[in-house]
Amino acid sequence: MAYINSTIYSNVLRQEVALDLFLPNDKPDRGIIEPRGVIYFLHGLGSSEKRFREYTAVNRYAADNDLAMVYVSAPQSFYNDMKYGLPYYTYITEELPQLLKSLYNIDFPREKTFIAGLSMGGYGAFRIGLSKPEMFAGVASLSGACDIRMMAETVKKMPVIEGDSKSFIPAFGEDCDIKDEQDLYYLAKKVAEMPKEKQPRIALMTGKQDDLFFLHDQAKALGEYMKGLDLREFKYMAWDGVHDYTFWDRAILHTISYFLQNDYDKKQIGLWTTEATL
Repeated sequence: MAYINSTIYSNVLRQEVALDLFLPNDKPDRGIIEPRGVIYFLHGLGSSEKRFREYTAVNRYAADNDLAMVYVSAPQSFYNDMKYGLPYYTYITEELPQLLKSLYNIDFPREKTFIAGLSMGGYGAFRIGLSKPEMFAGVASLSGACDIRMMAETVKKMPVIEGDSKSFIPAFGEDCDIKDEQDLYYLAKKVAEMPKEKQPRIALMTGKQDDLFFLHDQAKALGEYMKGLDLREFKYMAWDGVHDYTFWDRAILHTISYFLQNDYDKKQIGLWTTEATL
């Protein structure tokens, strides 16, 4: 396996930016192989591109399915072109694919390119994936912020010293003005209006006990809304869990299986539930 911890220069961001990769380029029984696809993974608020791969078995799951992983760094951005900050949406959707191709020869057709993320990154995966369905065949939000307008209205009422207020202002401004193209309800409706063959496969996952900023309630409401749309493939999953890496480890397992349309998750969970003998 190849683990690449890199720092690249972005012309869009006008600075160096961290970019970590996982490439399943070898297996003992198969020799040198080429990945069959790629997942862009977006981290959560206050985290980094490293945390998810360190706290979960995502790279092992990716290796079992011959997938490359691209761990994107976009701190405090909500994966938008920030009001007071850097244009991360433009970087990820326009420049990053070119950099991956030129530097690492990672260049897959749309049907083999996916995007997923957790928490802030779950919002970002939907924000980017639903607004750029021509780029991604699959989009997944794990415990993501689903109702950004509601969150913005709540943040407006907070004192500026509150942490969540400080997090929103750089991305959206003091007024927390959410544009249509930043609203997931709007983007989901736009995707549903597209021809079925051009729509991405969409997954929304949430822990039933995730009460951080009412994220479970947010996901449930968006899920009900999306079920009523004319979407080609939409999957909503909720099970006992909170806002932590135990939940996200299982969620990325389901995500990979859903993207590839195989039973890998069922096989893995079957292994977990096998009774040990002494």
